[in-house]
Amino acid sequence: MALKNEKLTHLHFYYHNLLAGPNATALPQNPKGPLDYSHPAGLFGRLTMADNPLMLDPELNSTEVGRVQGLYGVASRTDAALVELFNFVFTADGEYRGSTVTVLGRNPILATGTREMPVVGGTGVFGFARGKVHLKTQLFDKKTGNAVVECDIYVFHY
Repeated sequence: MALKNEKLTHLHFYYHNLLAGPNATALPQNPKGPLDYSHPAGLFGRLTMADNPLMLDPELNSTEVGRVQGLYGVASRTDAALVELFNFVFTADGEYRGSTVTVLGRNPILATGTREMPVVGGTGVFGFARGKVHLKTQLFDKKTGNAVVECDIYVFHY
């Protein structure tokens, strides 16, 4: 297979991880006690499946451009650090429709500032993808786990 010239694409979105409420988008698979991110040791081992809306703006009623689908688990006994496997699935009309970007890595969700995770693959327009994602929590409710996360995706692809 002949590869074309590699391109760098920068994408900017927000996703809503909703563990509570009538329109929850994330479902714990092995709930064990109350969800309390103030005591992460009690959350160790909790796995959650997610199908979160990917939006242009931080408001939940903004334009949906795709979904963030995958799973995450609390992988630390001492802090709220997750191991995440997510596919950013682009569903809006346009050149990215039907394409995905896959992210896999550690996410210390209570860290201040910007966190970084690696892009490990992709499909469609983002075939042979590699790069990184910068995540910044815009809103986080420690009691419910609901969050709004800002995403900057920097992806090299052919």
